[in-house]
Amino acid sequence: MSSNSPPSEQSTGSQATGTQAGQRRTRNIVGTATKRVDAERKVRGEAEYGSDISRESMLHAAVLRSDVPHGQIRGVDTTDALARDGVEAALAREELQGIFDERVRYVGDVIAAVAATDRETALDALDDIAYEIDQLEPALDPTVAVRSGAPTVQENTPDYEQHRQHPVDVDNEAYVQNIDDYHADEHGDVDAAMAEADHVVEATYTTPRLAHCNLDTHCCVVEWTDETLHIETTLGNVTEAREELGDFLGLDHERVEITVPPAPSSSFGGRSLPKITFEPVAASLSLETDRPVRLEFTRKEEFLAGETRHKTEWTLTMGVSADGEIRALRTNVVADTGAYPNGVGHIVLSNGRDRVLDLYRVPNYEFEGVSVFTNNLPAGEYRGIGVTQATFAVESIVDEAAEAVGIDPVEFRRRNTLGADEPRSNGDDPVASYGADECLARGQEAFERLTTAESSADHLVGRGVGLGTHTTGSGSDRIDVTEARLTLRPDGTLLVSAAGVEIGQGSDTVMAQIAAQETGIDTESIRVERYPASEPLEDSLGAVASRSTYIIGAAVRDAGEQLEDELLARAAETLGCTVADVWVEDGSVHAPDGTLAFETLLDEELAVVGRATTHGAPPSYGAHFAEVAVDPDTGQVDVLTFVAAQDVGFAINPRMVEGQLEGATLHGIEFALCSDLRDRGGVPTNATLADYSVASPAEMPETHECVIVETNEETGPYGAKGVGTPSQPPVAPAILNAVRDAVDARLPVAPATAERVHEAMNDDTGATESREADR
Repeated sequence: MSSNSPPSEQSTGSQATGTQAGQRRTRNIVGTATKRVDAERKVRGEAEYGSDISRESMLHAAVLRSDVPHGQIRGVDTTDALARDGVEAALAREELQGIFDERVRYVGDVIAAVAATDRETALDALDDIAYEIDQLEPALDPTVAVRSGAPTVQENTPDYEQHRQHPVDVDNEAYVQNIDDYHADEHGDVDAAMAEADHVVEATYTTPRLAHCNLDTHCCVVEWTDETLHIETTLGNVTEAREELGDFLGLDHERVEITVPPAPSSSFGGRSLPKITFEPVAASLSLETDRPVRLEFTRKEEFLAGETRHKTEWTLTMGVSADGEIRALRTNVVADTGAYPNGVGHIVLSNGRDRVLDLYRVPNYEFEGVSVFTNNLPAGEYRGIGVTQATFAVESIVDEAAEAVGIDPVEFRRRNTLGADEPRSNGDDPVASYGADECLARGQEAFERLTTAESSADHLVGRGVGLGTHTTGSGSDRIDVTEARLTLRPDGTLLVSAAGVEIGQGSDTVMAQIAAQETGIDTESIRVERYPASEPLEDSLGAVASRSTYIIGAAVRDAGEQLEDELLARAAETLGCTVADVWVEDGSVHAPDGTLAFETLLDEELAVVGRATTHGAPPSYGAHFAEVAVDPDTGQVDVLTFVAAQDVGFAINPRMVEGQLEGATLHGIEFALCSDLRDRGGVPTNATLADYSVASPAEMPETHECVIVETNEETGPYGAKGVGTPSQPPVAPAILNAVRDAVDARLPVAPATAERVHEAMNDDTGATESREADR
């Protein structure tokens, strides 16, 4: 279903539907393409981003980083660096605050750090530091590193005070060391189902290591006052970041204060949590000098120390019946978590395990996954953590299974998606707002209307589909909670203090729309801010996992309802009438006999706190369709047409939903066709923007259409659920399935670069690493 107005009732509170005085009046603010509240400031160049931050008497930091992937530090001499004019501090690794030993574990790990009066001096002083490292054998292949005999990167499940630590019981005798996390699950009888299946298809798929490549590089300003650590930087999950930094540095959480810049920098997951060689290093230098310290990454450091998407290897076996029903799926994944733990390996594995069951009917299922420490670059959060990689693998083998049975790929998916009110195969409850089928139907309709290209001698045309899902929120069983405060001033302006961080996704605009919808105050009179972590307001996760609209928006809505109720009560008392005789509209309180300005009702600021809690994380769905043209002489792939049909629950701002879908398409093109942070012996070989291939607007499809599907998620504000993260997983498989259709060869390793495509087209054996198992 689709509409331009919000549903009338939600479990989080009554929707403003009344039209009589004293009732919540109909307002058409949510569901409209309201202009971004930060648009003018940003296009005029007035926005102050993270790299614009400065402080009086501030020092500039630089970090000396390892150029070997694994080694034991024998000595560091900072004498010459300290002798350089302008250098105020130079600390060896062993002198840094926090959990640092004397071993470097990847190219980019910290050896020492310098603070100087200007950045150029700090960078130059790095050359003055003498050090000695005994090189150790690196562990670079996670499938080998987890087994006996490989070099030790970390002891199993080490404690760096990261979140999501939990008991790990490894049920695989071959997995013995360098274990970050391990998950296994099963239901049904996979062996029996495979034996009975008419077709069994098996394949191994490999996903690339991707860098975020945010325009603004990492930058923080750190200072200490009265034994309290103050950090200003862009962090999406301020609550957990405060706890992790406090624990890592041995501080009470209350002694860590984190604020975000006036215009937070973009993230895509890259700024969700702290980095071990970033904030702690700046904090150590600030403590040493008793002055504010600014640490800004160079572009090379963004690649080396900014964390990447997990590189993964998936081995899948799928059994299907002759009429195209999935009977069994066995999945094994090995994820490269890099050198240090951060809790994200857990998310990669849990999403890889669970999300397919939110989408397909899989009566017999086995999953085993391990995230492994290696001497490669640290991996972290990246849009669609784990499920983006998993969806590429699952949707590839789904296409292979459809071909084995001889069924159209869209029809195959339609036969295997969950039905309305159908429990998931693992016994979990049905998905209340299940939009996969409608996305398939409406996406296919739009795609068939738009695609007209035909193959010729100059190009091979292929078409593909990818179906995907991701939860709104953490995706775990944990209780997710947040609070928001609305403060109305006598002059009629409204301050919304919430846990969201405006990292480019438009959350400030959505919060302003929700507040305006509930209070009747115009969005131009509303300002949205991220409250500091020290505020006595509760929040679990900040601006991660596409939870901003879903749960933070629900808290803002709750506060807005309270605020309007209080205004109506005060106005009725002032006018000597009943609440039924007054209403709020256009920033004033109205009655049949006149209008009251807010200043008449308020002697001082009026503040209310709203709260939202959820025990679940509703999945959002997408069916994406791609048409590509492949140059038969070079293997170059161009995306001609792309249709993104996305279930968003309810589109609070349709224009920004389209922006999220278009951004997901570009990220998916990077994954599918061009981006890969390569290395040789653990040393990155393309860690510059000159060498690392990033998609640009030139790579966007010639024709791109967004189909917004609204399924009314009862637990979300006005029926809304997440869109930014859930829109990412279907993109790459749609494109790569289209490449498969064009060249009649499966590319099991992403990205499908021109060289790989050309090689696949000219493979005389016809082998594609995806085959029907011997029967």
